[in-house]
Amino acid sequence: MFTDKSTVDVINKSRKLVTILFSDIEESTRHWERRGDVEARILINRHNQLLFPVIKKFKGKIIKTLGDSIMAAFNEPENAVKAAIAIQQVLLKEREKDQYFSLRARIGIHTGKGIVEEDDIFGDVVNVAAKVEAEAEGNQILLTTSTSARLPNNIYKINEHDSLKPKGKRKPIQMLSCEWQEHTALTSGLKPDSLMPLLKRQKFEILTYIIVGLLALFYIYHQYLRYILADNNLSLAGLVNVDYMPSDYPAFIALILMLCAGFFIYLLKIDFISRSFLKVTSGLFGFGLVFFIFHAFNNNVELPFNKRWYESIYQSDQLFVEILVDSTPLKEQPNNKARTIDKLPKGEFFLYKSTSRINDMRWDEVSISDKKSAWIARRIAPAFGVAEQQLTITQKFKFHYYDLYGLLLGLAGFFWGFMSFSIKPN
Repeated sequence: MFTDKSTVDVINKSRKLVTILFSDIEESTRHWERRGDVEARILINRHNQLLFPVIKKFKGKIIKTLGDSIMAAFNEPENAVKAAIAIQQVLLKEREKDQYFSLRARIGIHTGKGIVEEDDIFGDVVNVAAKVEAEAEGNQILLTTSTSARLPNNIYKINEHDSLKPKGKRKPIQMLSCEWQEHTALTSGLKPDSLMPLLKRQKFEILTYIIVGLLALFYIYHQYLRYILADNNLSLAGLVNVDYMPSDYPAFIALILMLCAGFFIYLLKIDFISRSFLKVTSGLFGFGLVFFIFHAFNNNVELPFNKRWYESIYQSDQLFVEILVDSTPLKEQPNNKARTIDKLPKGEFFLYKSTSRINDMRWDEVSISDKKSAWIARRIAPAFGVAEQQLTITQKFKFHYYDLYGLLLGLAGFFWGFMSFSIKPN
């Protein structure tokens, strides 16, 4: 077999000392047979909800779940042993609290060098840890001497156990038993069902959920909310430096971008996520998906009940001047030669004050602060080589029945996403 030298170098550099913990439910087949598929699956989910926060607390990373077993990695062997003890303690506490909860875990721990990739670990360290776990009984923690040698003295009660002779190994592996029943409680501050593991692929799924949800919220702001705020003399523009602009268009775009960037950085740093937070992001995705499908349908299908469908429910008290073309000049005076205050983006809007006609050209006076105003040309007059172009439109904001239906369907989509969307660990 021929392997590129650079590939070998990369693999060698990824080999690191790591402690692997395997946890498996004793006699899980019996649980599935006795309880049935649905009830047993709910029981396994409850088991995972108890164990995931424990692994998180002791700085472990869940590499994968395989049915009813969990593989986790730790940089420090002592943290792996603490997690194992806490797992047994939290399961014992749950059994004492609920007579129908009878799950018992067997745990195996081994420390050695493995090929550590972003979402997986390979090598002999994994194989040995899995075999050690298979030798354990319910309510038992077994570890190898490679792990015990790296633990502080006289803190954990460790007893000798049988040796293990895995197939293909020249020497047997000495196993030790950790008497977790004699250890002080390590479960304080743990909240079941609060966290679940998060893999790289799932991080991009959640980021997609967030982006779709934020785009839907931006659409709502752009189409409705900014007009309602302006009509009631309210503004969010203090978020950014736009002293001469009355609307929140740049502020809201900046806020959306900051939220996306901040959440992306947050996702890169975490290995666990709150289950409640995941449900909310799933709900946002459901809202955005249903909302955009509705508006795509509404904009492209001619309905037979147009009159009622497009009837307005709410109309603003004030007129708005909305920009239709990018780089539309905002002038100090109604004159092309007057000083340009700014080049306005498409979609920007202002409160209308008055109109002036100069040399057959219409100028709209708009409010840019409580005491100041500026002027915007309604259209560019035709000239040699230049066609006439409308720059703005002046109108009142109207909220129609179809807008209400879209929001109600989007809300239904939120509850659909909140209840049904989930990201489960592999």
